[in-house]
Amino acid sequence: MSIHKKIISVCLMCFVIFQSSVSAASTIRPINVNINGSFVTTDSTPFIVSGRVMVPIRTLASLGLSYSWDSKSHTATITNSTKDTFKMTQGLSTAYKNGQPLQMDSAANNYNGRMMVPARFVSEAFGYSVYYEGTRGILFVKSKDYTVDTTKLTSSNVQEARLAAISLPIQYSFKSNSLAESDKKLNYTYSFAKNDATRYKYDNGSVTTVVEIKDNKANAVWQFSTNGIPGSDLYTTLGGQQPSYIAELLDDYFEYSAGKYKAYYTISNGSIKSFTYQPKNYGELIQPLPLQ
Repeated sequence: MSIHKKIISVCLMCFVIFQSSVSAASTIRPINVNINGSFVTTDSTPFIVSGRVMVPIRTLASLGLSYSWDSKSHTATITNSTKDTFKMTQGLSTAYKNGQPLQMDSAANNYNGRMMVPARFVSEAFGYSVYYEGTRGILFVKSKDYTVDTTKLTSSNVQEARLAAISLPIQYSFKSNSLAESDKKLNYTYSFAKNDATRYKYDNGSVTTVVEIKDNKANAVWQFSTNGIPGSDLYTTLGGQQPSYIAELLDDYFEYSAGKYKAYYTISNGSIKSFTYQPKNYGELIQPLPLQ
């Protein structure tokens, strides 16, 4: 079995175009949201319009923000813990923070009964940092006082440590290849060495990215393609450098393919066992494995 091939500003008047963009986005893998190190479940799928990540406004509750909706004026009001208010009206790109007008980079709008807002503008207006990682299609949002929980990264519970590892945004010292961007790919796989969370491979079916966890950061060290040949060892380096331990990242892997989730693990005699599962959110991709 091969393990090398495993593996989201429109205005109200332009609503038809908006719907068309959303429909196209819905055919690819949804964007996932990670807030302060934890993957959150959204009540509507985030997507990208004109380069802006749009998220359901209720997702912002995970940032400690409250939300209310005026159905008559089609206006959403967001309030933080210090009572700053941020008002947005459906279809308009001008918002108001504490009564002062602000220009958003994309208008808030309604999709299937859910108010969708530009994630970066709203989050940064309240002092949060936002980063969209195209490699895995994940939107990372962090508050100013957030720090990585190192106890989880170094936990003796391998499942917990691995989840903490994939909850870090991947950083690059080289330019990531465009084919590595997973918002356009449906299938993907995480591969680990046995009982190890400090390094992993992420494969989207076209490109594999090898990641090391060091100093509480996830660093891409190598990115490669197998030229479309399943199981091929004829790697084409796209960035970085091949690490000496690449063959070790074969023992445990978690894949999403053809709408199904499956975990594989290697037992002491070298054979591979597997089981299927259904996660509730992205973080549950990393499953507990039987004692080996």
